Amino acid sequence: MAAIRGHDGLIKIGGVAVAALTSYTLDTTQDTAEASSMDSTARVFLKTLHGFSGSGDFVLEGPESAAQHQTITQFDMGADSGATAALLLFPGGEDTGDTEISASIIITGYSITGAFDGVVTGSFTFQGTGTLTFGAKT
Repeated sequence: MAAIRGHDGLIKIGGVAVAALTSYTLDTTQDTAEASSMDSTARVFLKTLHGFSGSGDFVLEGPESAAQHQTITQFDMGADSGATAALLLFPGGEDTGDTEISASIIITGYSITGAFDGVVTGSFTFQGTGTLTFGAKT
């Protein structure tokens, strides 16, 4: 089996690619509820709700990052629009047949960091809403 190269990854938010992406994380969770009874000899659990959240990091690239900045911040918590954003995550690139993960998200944070001895970087965090869908790029 061929491994997926990390540098081929791509995230799109609201249809706009996150420029100069350097890393991302997608976390999924599965809640459970205990269903044990007095006559149980072992604890019994049932699956309940599942969810997901994540983050991304990028290098800010001057004017090239303007569309990305506007896309992310229009869905940011400060905008108070109540709008969700469409997330597309391509771990191995965006070619036909590549893994495609899609979902609706709420941007929960956006930050930009700069230092005199480095490049300006940014990051964003998101909370998923609804179902996370795994498929193949068509």
